Amino acid sequence: MNETANDVAEFRFKGWKKDHVILKIPGTDYQLELVPGEGMTEGSHEVGTRIKGHVHGRALKMYRIGAGGNFVEPVSGHPRIVQGTVIASDPAHRRLLIDLVVPVWVDVNDLQSASEFRTGDLAHFYMHSGTSFTPLA
Repeated sequence: MNETANDVAEFRFKGWKKDHVILKIPGTDYQLELVPGEGMTEGSHEVGTRIKGHVHGRALKMYRIGAGGNFVEPVSGHPRIVQGTVIASDPAHRRLLIDLVVPVWVDVNDLQSASEFRTGDLAHFYMHSGTSFTPLA
């Protein structure tokens, strides 16, 4: 794994929606609904404040593509269709760090290997439900 890769995502805390935390990516229209990780409870953060932490998700089959940019669809809600640049690989844990507008650790599916992708590759895939956010302590 590339130890110099920055895996910390920065958001502006917007609130809660049922059992999901709503986080806005500063400087964009993206407003993601993520499963709260350890340390993230209702009342633990004030609306409008900046919050940093780690995002973790699981991919369906990933495809390496030759052109395009980094994005998350839909712009508001749970991440479903995503595309981003591989920042780092952690084959021992079967995951990739991908720039999806913010850095996200993504577990590859059981039929693929993280070693199939290299730093700089552009990956396109669907995300499983349950992408999570764990704030830094």
